[in-house]
Amino acid sequence: MNETTFSITKRQSGSQTSSATVTFDEHQVVVDGTIWGSDGCKTADLTDISYDTSADELSLSVGTKEMPDAGDMCTQAIIEIDYRATVMFENGLPGTVAVSHDSGNGLCPVTTATR
Repeated sequence: MNETTFSITKRQSGSQTSSATVTFDEHQVVVDGTIWGSDGCKTADLTDISYDTSADELSLSVGTKEMPDAGDMCTQAIIEIDYRATVMFENGLPGTVAVSHDSGNGLCPVTTATR
C-alpha cells in the first residue's frame, strides 16, 4: 500500500443508507460507497485504513464528521454522502477488502470483497 486518496463525490438528502462496492484494478483497489449523516452539516471521512500482510486483507473504515465550514445552520434531515476511496499497491493487490461505516452509532461492517 503506497498511496491512498479519499473524496466526496455527492451529498444529498436521503435515508440511512450504508453501502459500498469494491473494484480491483491492475494496481489499485477502488471503493465507491454511501454513508449517511444525521444532518446537513455532516461529511464523510476516511477514519482508518490498514493492511494486514499475514491475512492479505485491506480494511477501510469510513465515518462521519462535522464539515469544517458548516456553521450553525444545518438541515435536520438525513443526508446521503457518496465517497470514493482509492488505494494504490506497488507489489500486488490484497486478497480481501473489508469496509466498515460509522455514522455515529458505532462501527458496522458494510461489505467484504475477495478477488
